Amino acid sequence: SAAPPQHHYPIKKQAREASVVSQFMSFVPAPQQANAASTNNAPVNSAQVPAAANAEAPISDQEILFKMRTFDVFWVDKGALMYKDGIAKSFDKETRKAVVVTKQKSSIPLILRDMAPPEGTIFDPARKWEEEKELRRQTQFKEDEELAEATKQAKKGGKKSKEKKQSTAEKIKESNAEQKDLKDHQRDLQKLSNLKSLKALQEAGCETTGGKIHRMIKMLHLAVSDLRQGAVHASEAEVLDILWALEEMPAFKVADQLVSAEKAQKKEEKSGDKDKKKDKKKDKKKDSKKEKQDSKVAEKKKVNLTPEAQALKSLFKEGGDSRGTYKDSLKHARKVMTGKDKNLISFQLTEMADRLPPLSRYNRKFKLEDWQCTILGAIDDRRSAVVCAPTSSGKTLLSTYTCKSASGTVLFVLPSEVLVWQIAATYYEFFKGNVTICTDQITFQEITGEAQVYIGTPRALEKSINKVRGCAGQEMTKGEKEFMILDGGFGQFDYLVLDEVHTLNGPEGDALQRIIKACNCPFLALSATIGNASQLRDWFGSVLNTHNEVTMIDASSKPEEVVLQEYFARFINLQRYVVTEIEGKDGSIKTKLVKLHPVAAMTPTRLIEQPDLVAGLSMT
Repeated sequence: SAAPPQHHYPIKKQAREASVVSQFMSFVPAPQQANAASTNNAPVNSAQVPAAANAEAPISDQEILFKMRTFDVFWVDKGALMYKDGIAKSFDKETRKAVVVTKQKSSIPLILRDMAPPEGTIFDPARKWEEEKELRRQTQFKEDEELAEATKQAKKGGKKSKEKKQSTAEKIKESNAEQKDLKDHQRDLQKLSNLKSLKALQEAGCETTGGKIHRMIKMLHLAVSDLRQGAVHASEAEVLDILWALEEMPAFKVADQLVSAEKAQKKEEKSGDKDKKKDKKKDKKKDSKKEKQDSKVAEKKKVNLTPEAQALKSLFKEGGDSRGTYKDSLKHARKVMTGKDKNLISFQLTEMADRLPPLSRYNRKFKLEDWQCTILGAIDDRRSAVVCAPTSSGKTLLSTYTCKSASGTVLFVLPSEVLVWQIAATYYEFFKGNVTICTDQITFQEITGEAQVYIGTPRALEKSINKVRGCAGQEMTKGEKEFMILDGGFGQFDYLVLDEVHTLNGPEGDALQRIIKACNCPFLALSATIGNASQLRDWFGSVLNTHNEVTMIDASSKPEEVVLQEYFARFINLQRYVVTEIEGKDGSIKTKLVKLHPVAAMTPTRLIEQPDLVAGLSMT
């Protein structure tokens, strides 16, 4: 709607502004006025109409107020936001003539489509959160089993319970799983054998753990071989990046330790055999009991290799090409790392600034932080939360999960139109079109289905949603949903997301505050710069409890608590500067940026009494 807001200005001022704005924008009359004009079938000559007739008739304040509160007096001509989408031909039987109609569609979906990030690059937090919950359930189940087993042993006096024999069905399942893993591993090896470049190996995916280890070792071998031969694109940073990604794989760690332990055991056995031969020459008599005991100890110490360890062992033996073996490449990479022990940190900062975690090209794994899991759990429980965390710490993940997991429409309030278009374009791709936009410049709602999320600035949303209106535009003429005029009412929202909530103290803070009080639903408030987070949490709690008191009838409920989550760690520390003024020799004043030490603004009292503030310091 392009009508001026009715709740901020006097009525006469509204009428004056509407007449001024209509001179600069393309407006069409309201449907009621258009229909009234069309009922008069008598032709009118515009040249015969007096100039006084063209003047607007005086409108009373009550009539203006009625029109403002019931329907939109003006709206932008939709032709400016439409594009031609072919033609439709039909035949009129009465006139016996062919009728050609030009099809038109809104251009807003095309704009959002072109602004959206590439397909497949949008992160789905719901999938990651389900994986994390499943992992936590399994961990908790194992802990409960271990605790139950420990209590049983304690009751039996420390005696170990006998292991249950596997049933035939369990043995069959286990053998089938082993065969499947073996086939998948062979398929991975065939796939990797055809790949000869780092890029191809990096893009390849493996199903088995052994295949993933083989892929990383082959990439390390290619990087080390290029470095040895002095290739232009080769670098020590590439080698170390792949080496650290390989050594951070839990399966490789265990397999490498088992292979090393088996090798050490064989060395001990050889040295033991030599000692035995020497002893035999000195004393041929041996105690049979001692030999049995030694054999039992040897059996206990024997290292059993896992399938991954066996695959790694065979890879070290047979893996390689004309430029060397995989085992030698791994040794060379570790030698490069040990050679930089003294200056490793400076090497990382100067040569690997674009490769340090989580920017590694070979070890990009995402893990939810504990504070994110806390908020995701609160969203699942439909609890309200205030989150204060630095930029790039993962707040967008929380808002995206809220919009996807909500059972109804989500109201997403942003402080600026630039952010509205950015988020709307991302969500238009993520939610496959069900996005509604509301700014001071334009309003648009998807007419093909129910909107998943309403995105807009505070004052524009308040003006568009708060207005009570009847049918307008296509709703009156064709019975279709009008895409330029939003459906009203705050009761339609299932969740409220407030990004940059510190703008409550901004120019549109009054409208934002009224939206918060009008929405009777859980909320998620996000910001990187909240100075009084506890005070804001208490205010949100009072608003929620006011809603509960109004909606509850003859029932007592506990006051609803708002979750407050503060997180201080930054991915990249900020370097703070202060502007100082220096007087030059000629008397002119020059300004200069001087680095500000993080502790410069601290006092002994703050350092002692405010540990959270100290923990939030960026030591640059």
